[in-house]
Amino acid sequence: MEERWNELAAARVRNALLGERTATDPVAAVRTLLAVQAQEPAFSRWSVGQRLAGSPGEADVVAAVDAGSLVRTHVLRPTWHYVAAEDLRWLQALTGERVIRASAGWYRSHGVDEAFLARSRDVLVRALEGGRHKTRDELRAELTAAGLDVSGQRLIVALFDAELRCLICSGSLAGKHHAYALVDERVPPQPALAPEEATARLVERYLRGHAPATLKDLRWWSTLTVAQLRAGADALGDRVVRERVGGVEYLWLADDPPRVEPGASAPRFQLLQVFDELFVGYSETRGLLDPDGEFGAVLHIAFSKLSHVVVEGERLAGRWRQDRRGEGLELTFELARPLDRYDVAELERAAARYGAFVGKDVAVTVRADSTR
Repeated sequence: MEERWNELAAARVRNALLGERTATDPVAAVRTLLAVQAQEPAFSRWSVGQRLAGSPGEADVVAAVDAGSLVRTHVLRPTWHYVAAEDLRWLQALTGERVIRASAGWYRSHGVDEAFLARSRDVLVRALEGGRHKTRDELRAELTAAGLDVSGQRLIVALFDAELRCLICSGSLAGKHHAYALVDERVPPQPALAPEEATARLVERYLRGHAPATLKDLRWWSTLTVAQLRAGADALGDRVVRERVGGVEYLWLADDPPRVEPGASAPRFQLLQVFDELFVGYSETRGLLDPDGEFGAVLHIAFSKLSHVVVEGERLAGRWRQDRRGEGLELTFELARPLDRYDVAELERAAARYGAFVGKDVAVTVRADSTR
């Protein structure tokens, strides 16, 4: 059983582009995963960048979003994601209405009804048409000038709803944030897919970047029902393999079965942000990298305190946080096992790659109870 767990964990890390496989550019990385959760802009850029070969910088990810080849928008669930531009329309067509329906209580809690949303959509489209990109504050002013009350979270609801209806998405960079633009002027048109075809595509693409995984994992990730997803997997026929391990049925693609790659070369330690796809891409099997349940509290603490997670090989290993230190950063690590000086050197190597990505000098502190 332990050997099979190792193969499953190794495959998940590899398919997530955190092992020996990497991507050539930000769009390729996001395309492999289909979507990358992105509510924390700086750390979500690192989630993309650390999956690239070579020595990527934060500017590489910013440039892809600025150019429109990557889109940052609300899709799949009520949170931000990066998606490749060519995947936006079919994903929103498949899942957008479900997310809107699931958010109905939030809409009502802010006094938002369909009349308000219809007027907001009209104002937003007119404000952005003609290739104009506007910030949230500029759109607030447009909506207010049209006589709409966008106090509190009503502005956020209006933008969220327009994103899920595939009317607006991220535009060009405006200061530290991306403005909004019209999807029809930002994203090339794509042929519409039948729901059944789109569901099968979603299952296949999710498994390509997240397998091994379960239908319950995919239900969480996509907001679709297990019945819909099972039908999508069935439509793929023998391209999908199912295997029960430890009482759980895992799925993966037949052309990429779980295995440990002999002689595989990958970073010893990975510094993952807490909302990385390796964690938020799953629900039922989020603990795959912690099969003995020894360090599950690390994830709980990381999620509750928004600290971040260290993975060693195919195992959850500890957590990290960053603090400003003059013009640079101090990264503090708390590991679940004692480290010797060789381990610390590898951890410093991982920290240096992160520092190079964000363009900052980094100092490393390892908690005393993590060293020997």
